[in-house]
Amino acid sequence: MKTIRNLSIALSLVFLANCGSDDSSDPFSVTIPDDFTVDIPSSISSNTGDLSGRSDGDGDGIIEGNEIYESLPGFIYVGEQAAKIIEFVLEVGAGLELAGVNTFTFTGDADQRDKRLDIVENVTKGGVTYEYEMTMVDVENEEQALQLLWNTDPVEGIGILNPYQIERSGDNDPGTFVKIEYSENHEVYEATMLVTISGLEVTNNGDIDNMAMFVGKIGDEIDVIGNSNHPNLIIVDETFTGGRNYAFVGRGSEALDIGVVKLALPPSSVTTNDVLETYSVFSVLEGEIQSFGITDQAIIDQILQEAHSPAYFDEYGFITSGVGNKPGNFTDAFVDLTGLSPFVPNEVKNLSLGFIQ
Repeated sequence: MKTIRNLSIALSLVFLANCGSDDSSDPFSVTIPDDFTVDIPSSISSNTGDLSGRSDGDGDGIIEGNEIYESLPGFIYVGEQAAKIIEFVLEVGAGLELAGVNTFTFTGDADQRDKRLDIVENVTKGGVTYEYEMTMVDVENEEQALQLLWNTDPVEGIGILNPYQIERSGDNDPGTFVKIEYSENHEVYEATMLVTISGLEVTNNGDIDNMAMFVGKIGDEIDVIGNSNHPNLIIVDETFTGGRNYAFVGRGSEALDIGVVKLALPPSSVTTNDVLETYSVFSVLEGEIQSFGITDQAIIDQILQEAHSPAYFDEYGFITSGVGNKPGNFTDAFVDLTGLSPFVPNEVKNLSLGFIQ
């Protein structure tokens, strides 16, 4: 988790844009896209959410429906910030273009290892031809740290990074990969991104190891669908094993700073994406209450009071849940998430990423 939340894995590159030394004497020009991510409204993406998969916000030891929902913006934020790291590295490429060079060697700020950045034109990777490819390797062992591939008309591209090879610090796990696929050539959305993450280190109950998240922009509205996999997540029943996904679909408005989300908590082994009803927050909590033997109706009501679907958010976070509780500034069209489905939980559980050959 710390790998994504701590952006230091990319900040060591920032000096490149101002560095005058280079390894190339030939002038170089490259076209850098203006955007490589889709911004998600803060109503459903924020670093204020608890990242344990469950948030005992009132400290009473009972996990309630609203506290499940309050965790979700934090997971979406993880995916969004992972994408922005790759977009930032693309800006480093713009710095190289300004310097007129296509290759550059520098020393990592934290690990003091030499890294080399190269930009080449007209490459074919994974059977697809791209106008540009930017790569970074650790000079000592030639291990790849970064790969960016993109076309400019229309803008489409893929970025992949291994944080450990970029900066061998204590927060970076060798098995972690982050990937973003960005496009301005979608049949429905003005811009889309698919963020996938694999191999995050799991140390605590509820930590994410893998994640997949699609984001699509139409006007000021952003659709989000995704799954975060939590291999050790315990909600109520402490005998549960095998992990769960946070599987969600949602929409946010940039202009109104509001958001609506449907969330499911399927076991990680589930092999269908039809999970929003069967494994809704209400259904899962109700089932775990029964299996755990809770019979106090007051406690049951407390747990389930805000466990309904959908959930509503504004700039301050979770508001309420349930069709009948829709706030007045949420239109029927905005909260209609028909046609949006999360990913298959088992596929996200088994997600494995690497560089494109």
